[in-house]
Amino acid sequence: MTTFADFADGHDNNFNLIRFLAASGVLISHAYPISQGPEAIQPLERLVGMTLGHVCVLIFFAISGFLILRSFDRSSTLISWTSARVLRIFPALIVVLILTVLFYGPLLTHLPIAQYFSAPETITYVPRNISLAFLQYPLPGVLVDAPYVGAINGSLWTLF
Repeated sequence: MTTFADFADGHDNNFNLIRFLAASGVLISHAYPISQGPEAIQPLERLVGMTLGHVCVLIFFAISGFLILRSFDRSSTLISWTSARVLRIFPALIVVLILTVLFYGPLLTHLPIAQYFSAPETITYVPRNISLAFLQYPLPGVLVDAPYVGAINGSLWTLF
């Protein structure tokens, strides 16, 4: 008899595809309030009373939790599992944060570049967000006219 665990072995299980689709659904769902304001009603919300983002976050976290638990179960020690998690999350996080501060921030800020780079929020953006515990979403002068003022990289909360 084939069990669920049999399908979880290896990479031939479509978990990555399902997680990609769920993450895409969250992006689509977040586009409504980000572009139209926090009171925006989303299409799926009208039909079933839940946003597409809510449904997709539940799917994404369930599958991710399963895969993280599988990784833990396969690790020989807690240190090797923790090292694997750190190496999976932090290199990409650091790249995203640095690109945000050095590329997107200067491109999108309404402030003069010298003022942007000398602002305390610019200086603390990378270290605070690497901590995952003291998240900082806004950058000085960035997205000040958006419905969610300054909410750049708003999904960082999910990493903690």
